[in-house]
Parts: sequence; C-alpha cells; structure tokens
Amino acid sequence: MSPRKVRGDAWIAAAAEALNRHGSWTGRIHIHKLLFVAKALDLAKPPFEFVLYDYGPYSFELDDQAIESEMMGEITRSYPRAGYGPRYAPTLRGREASAALRQRDRDAIGRVASQFGSRNSQELELIATCLWMERRERVTDDDALVARVMAAKPKYKEEGPAIRKALNDAREIAAALKSSEPVRG
Repeated sequence: MSPRKVRGDAWIAAAAEALNRHGSWTGRIHIHKLLFVAKALDLAKPPFEFVLYDYGPYSFELDDQAIESEMMGEITRSYPRAGYGPRYAPTLRGREASAALRQRDRDAIGRVASQFGSRNSQELELIATCLWMERRERVTDDDALVARVMAAKPKYKEEGPAIRKALNDAREIAAALKSSEPVRG
C-alpha cells in the first residue's frame, strides 16, 4: 500500500509546531533541514525534492509552499529578536492541516525536532550537508567528506573542525533516530 499524498502545507505546519515545541528558533532553514533529515533518513516521505544549495539541502518547492502557507494563514511569521530572521509557528488552521499527516509521520517529525533542539541554522546547515554527502553522494571516508563539504560550502573553507563536529553530530542524530524508530507493522 502506498502512502497517501498529503499537501506540503501539512508538512510545514507539523515541522514548525514540532520545532517550536523543542526550543528551536524555527526559521525556514530549520524547517528545510528537519524535513530533509526526515526524508534522508527514511523516517518520513515529505513531498519535497531537495538540492544542495547555498545553505545546505534546500527545496524550492518547500520554500514556495511556506510562502503560500503563510499567505493562507496556516503559519505565522514573527520577529521576536532584533537582528534575527523570522520565526514561524503554525496557526490553528495549520495545526488542522497537519492533522492530515499519518501519526507516524508526525511522530517522525517530532523525533527529528527533538534531536535538533535549539541548534542554530549554521549548525543544522552543516549537519544536513554532511548527511547529504553521506547519503546522496555516498562519501564515506571522513577526510574525503570534510573536504567535499569544504568544497561545496566555500564559506566553511577554514572550518574543518566545525565540519568534523557536524559530521559526528549528524551520525549521532541518525543513530538516535534509528534507535527510536517505532516498529512498523
């Protein structure tokens, strides 16, 4: 039986709600990374295609859907701290839309959000990029992976230790999510 197709707005609202619940800033980058990680680790199947872009794995469809979700009143944007980007939260309408997701998809989103916690967007960018390199580009050697991330992300050219930390964090997150995965039946 194939999973039923659920609109992207439900995924975005569920991601924003879970991230808020776990202490995240919940910017659009956070939402992108959460849904990418859920998909890359095969925990859920959000209906977005991702490419490796300026801030790591990114979905143009997801970004378009987030704009539409805001216009439709399913998520709200606020600026709680000067000098920071927007923070997103689901509205009642968004929470109703997210109810269309299967419980196990909402649970998977919540588990990823719990692993993200209050990590900032740069940490999540590196973690997701490391997962991209391992999962999508099949780079398994640590040194090669760090070099590949540095080549793909010139702004981190001198940050090998930060990339190695992100690689370790990515593997810890993946292991924690794998061990907390519910039995499928």
